[in-house]
Amino acid sequence: MSISRTSWRPLWVAVASVLLVVSAPPSADAHAIAGQRLFPSTLTFDDPGIGAELPMTFSHVGSDDGSQNDFGISVTKPVTQNFSITASTDYLGVNSSGSPTQHGWGNVSFGGAWQAYNNPKTESLGSLTLSRRFANTGSQALRDDFSTWSPEFNFGQGLGNASAQWLRPFAITGGVGFDLPDMSSQPRTLNLNLSLQYSIPYLQNFVKYAGFKAPFDRMIPIVELSTQTCLDQGCHGQVTGYLSPGVIWVGKYFQLGAELMVPLNRRTGHSVGFMVGLDFYLDDLAPHGFGAPMFH
Repeated sequence: MSISRTSWRPLWVAVASVLLVVSAPPSADAHAIAGQRLFPSTLTFDDPGIGAELPMTFSHVGSDDGSQNDFGISVTKPVTQNFSITASTDYLGVNSSGSPTQHGWGNVSFGGAWQAYNNPKTESLGSLTLSRRFANTGSQALRDDFSTWSPEFNFGQGLGNASAQWLRPFAITGGVGFDLPDMSSQPRTLNLNLSLQYSIPYLQNFVKYAGFKAPFDRMIPIVELSTQTCLDQGCHGQVTGYLSPGVIWVGKYFQLGAELMVPLNRRTGHSVGFMVGLDFYLDDLAPHGFGAPMFH
């Protein structure tokens, strides 16, 4: 896929803007914490936190007659301690056999996220989000001509209170949501997601020091499961999705992640793809600027 420098200019502007807003001493808090548990940003679905962040992901998957590259970028801005607004879009590159490569921005999505609960004692987090992807807001070649509402519930549960020490570094996150197009000819979709995480930082800081040195002492091995189930329009009950094993490295101001994308069934695809992600913690980078709530 050939992408011009001009097409990537919005990305470099966004990254530069993040770096320029660092004008105050950083705090020690990341954006998704319940008690002693840090829930990293998962790569295939939203994490249960609502703090200020700038996640960027790149994925590559193959198909029977070509491949698709997807660069996703979003930003979250806190409005209050328990409510944030979000904006996101994707830059797509679709390569089909016998056809010219198509690339351009997808439709733009805006929404809000509410922190429904945060229980430090039980290491539990939950959030509710509602977003709308607006029709005809992307590049002409790849934009959709219909809008879509997407309500979603995401949760996180750490196992730090388990009686068995070996279980305590584990955590589970997940989500259930719907994509509801406003065009009757488009199918509605049920999205079910789950991740299993093993936190080496949690193990060494709160359970037992195991001798891991940098950079392994900040790693969280993870397996993500993301599925989409068609609910109507001739594909009722058809399921697609990926099983994504990988690892996330968590720093003080950002995280890095890499995962494989293994198709769950033939309908999803036949080749293993991959995904990489970079997430800036804006609430740590600029705790008194962009990362701070607008209203207290």
